[in-house]
Amino acid sequence: MSDQPVTGSPESVEPVVAPVAAAPTEPVFEPAPVEPVVETAPVEAAPVEPVVASEPVVEPYEAEPVAAVPAPTRPTDVAIVTVLSLLAALGDVIAGVAFLIDGPDGAPAYIAWLLLLLGLATAAVAGLLFTGSEFARTLIAIFMLVRIIAHVITWINVGSDAAVAAMIEILIATVVLILLYSKESTAFLLGSKK
Repeated sequence: MSDQPVTGSPESVEPVVAPVAAAPTEPVFEPAPVEPVVETAPVEAAPVEPVVASEPVVEPYEAEPVAAVPAPTRPTDVAIVTVLSLLAALGDVIAGVAFLIDGPDGAPAYIAWLLLLLGLATAAVAGLLFTGSEFARTLIAIFMLVRIIAHVITWINVGSDAAVAAMIEILIATVVLILLYSKESTAFLLGSKK
């Protein structure tokens, strides 16, 4: 063919046929070279000792000290309030039982039962107050106010026979209320809640 472009009709153009590649032949595999085998004496395995699991050795880690948050210390006021609450509870239980035994000659039965139940409830809540419960402080305050009212009623109804016991109970309840809401007690009870 010539290098000049073909002009003319399509019949005059000769088809171009690409040369056909030779059919693939089967690949030829060459064997890998073989290394000569050298005979050696049999090797005996060393005896294996059983492995005993032990705790890993941990190197001490020296961390920088962290500032510990100090636990709030229980002020003396809270301890005194707890002891006085228990004494007042004991006095109420004794007075309640005595009024129940005395019968109609003493205080009315509702006052006897009120003092008895109030004493038992106060004794149960006093332990919670010692741990720093603000809820226990509220209950103790309510119990002390009810105790003051109950002993005033008892003093009025019974007269001079119960005057000394009523005055002691009213005095204890008043001291408990004052110490219960002191600055140290309030800081402890609010601080232990966090």
